[in-house]
Amino acid sequence: MSLHEKSFKQLNEMIEEVAYRFFIARKLNAIKQNGEMLAEERPPYQVYLLRVERAYRSLDERERNLINNEFFFQNYQNWWIGLYSRTSFYRFKKKTMLRFLEAFYHV
Repeated sequence: MSLHEKSFKQLNEMIEEVAYRFFIARKLNAIKQNGEMLAEERPPYQVYLLRVERAYRSLDERERNLINNEFFFQNYQNWWIGLYSRTSFYRFKKKTMLRFLEAFYHV
């Protein structure tokens, strides 16, 4: 099943999982930061961090704001009220989730 065939809920759950693993990888990276490594020796958690960062950088500023507020640094619920109508927000969120996941899974 392609990303475009997935439901809104499935896409949301996929990014929640990416964010959850991102914070685990970030903790591992902080703990094991002691030795320098060659690029080909990069551990999987560092590769994961790079993939998330690459996907995030592929988004424009509005999309990054949505991804941050919805999945990574959830400042407060309903942060989008006042910026979007409910319909516009969910339409934009689905488009942004697809763009993020496409960039994340593009190897």
